Amino acid sequence: MYNAMVMVTDRNCLKCLSRLLKENRYINSVTSFYRSEDYLCELKKGKMHIAFIRVDSPGLEGLSLAKATLKISPATRVVFISGVKSYAIMAFEERASGYLVLPVTQKDVDVVVANIRRRDYWRLGDGPK
Repeated sequence: MYNAMVMVTDRNCLKCLSRLLKENRYINSVTSFYRSEDYLCELKKGKMHIAFIRVDSPGLEGLSLAKATLKISPATRVVFISGVKSYAIMAFEERASGYLVLPVTQKDVDVVVANIRRRDYWRLGDGPK
């Protein structure tokens, strides 16, 4: 089971993504943020497994926020969210664990979480159960 964080500055998008994540059976909890300062403060407390970050958000830009996330918590998996497919290359150069293109569906979220889960099990030398 994973604890997830969502950092999106658009409140409607934030609500939608949080709802979709809560519907995934492998997500234990979802903590939502629309301010990067609050997100980073919570991240420092630990216990977060997956961070969903809007890559084209204003303020502390998504790529910078991802770098800060991995510096604070190297084990946290970062999934980028964007309305633009072309940012995917930059996202994976930053060690992204996934990339979601808006509008995001339940199937999109489930595929990304399943891929993270599969990679985690492979690292442990075991298959998904």
